[in-house]
Amino acid sequence: MLDKLKQVIQPILQQEDTEIVDIIFRREAGKQVLRLLVDRDGGIILSDCVRLNKKISQALDEGSVITEDYILEVDSPGIDRWFSGRRDYERAMHRMVRVTLNEAILDKKEYIGRLKEALESAIKIEVKKKGIIEIPYGKIVRARQEVEF
Repeated sequence: MLDKLKQVIQPILQQEDTEIVDIIFRREAGKQVLRLLVDRDGGIILSDCVRLNKKISQALDEGSVITEDYILEVDSPGIDRWFSGRRDYERAMHRMVRVTLNEAILDKKEYIGRLKEALESAIKIEVKKKGIIEIPYGKIVRARQEVEF
């Protein structure tokens, strides 16, 4: 079922220069809910979610992909979501990130800094007083974007 949903949804997202971060399709409070978490370089705003919801809903209805009543929710993954792969780092380029490590680099196991690069095997972040630090993906326990004030 998820493969069929992706086949219908993917072309719409590509037209909108948007990608799926996660698909959740389950029964909640007795109703089927299809929740799409989507993102793009530069981020997603509410009007993007509304537009995508209308387009995807229409395509799913025309294709009769889901045969029972359902609720469609198109949403941003949120700033406090932990990164799940390299693509998340690429989308957060030049933004502030918090990175927790499984072993210390320069005597610290957590850094907050501006993400400068997402390389094949590591990221580079710029940290106050320490400059640019390269952190291998294998040492990252978790990372996420930080709110800037």
